[in-house]
Amino acid sequence: MRSVQDIARLEAVLSPLLPVQLTQLAGGRLGSEILSLDLGALQVLRLRFDRPLHGGGPKPTGRQLIALDLGESPGQPVMRSHGLELPATALFGLAATGEIHLTTPERCSLALLSLDRERFLQWAVELGGAGLEEQLEGVNWQAIDPQRFGQVRACLRRIFRLAERSPDLMANAALRVRLGGDLVPLLVEALVHRTGHGGRLARPPARIELVKAAQAWMADHPDEPISLDGLCRQVAAGRRSLLQGFREHLGMGPMAYLKIRRLHSVRRALLAADPQATRISALAAQWGFMNAGHFARDYHSLFGEHPRTSLRA
Repeated sequence: MRSVQDIARLEAVLSPLLPVQLTQLAGGRLGSEILSLDLGALQVLRLRFDRPLHGGGPKPTGRQLIALDLGESPGQPVMRSHGLELPATALFGLAATGEIHLTTPERCSLALLSLDRERFLQWAVELGGAGLEEQLEGVNWQAIDPQRFGQVRACLRRIFRLAERSPDLMANAALRVRLGGDLVPLLVEALVHRTGHGGRLARPPARIELVKAAQAWMADHPDEPISLDGLCRQVAAGRRSLLQGFREHLGMGPMAYLKIRRLHSVRRALLAADPQATRISALAAQWGFMNAGHFARDYHSLFGEHPRTSLRA
């Protein structure tokens, strides 16, 4: 198990399994733990963190992803996938193509499973789940029968507990393969006996497409000055609609989110820069932070450390 206290390093650790761009949505030093296991053909990861995060990016090609909330903090706020509140018993991230757009609550514990999609579908046929490919076509989440969902979650918890308490046992490749063999049939059965799904929704959540369009503009113009009215013009939206959309789906207004994104960009640049040849104020100015004092205050508030500490790292 690895402890990670930095959003950029968390991205780097996740990148082999899931090359996702993460944005920390609330201030303070991030606390996160990653436990990654190789169960033969099945890669399994448990991710815990104590700040709300937003993740975005393309799905890995040819992989079947399955994610679920491990439910270690009962009563916590829900997760949102593409603006939609996920049911408590959802398996999500299922669509083979498209993009990731996930917003998590604070203090979250997720399990992420990844395996070759063709192999998974073949296993499904062998286990009596013929037709699962059609059921998953264009569908990004499935609401699962609570009893079957509980069986999947309990199996994952046992595997993670074994990995924490008996790491020597988990060094045995045959045991890891056997554990994966115990988990896959439960996943197939859960997906076959779903209770509802979310795919190509007839009515997408209100204003989510405006939010995505604004996020795309921000990604394509990382250092271009923009006002709220200018952003509204770029995405052909009214101020009220854009403000409500961001508050509903990301918990803040669009300009606050833009500021956070650009602080993340400065952080990535600082971590990659040569401390002997870099002036922090000049680097921050590239992303529109012209007041060095205000920038340092905002940076410390979000990441829990001073810019010079990041540069030295």
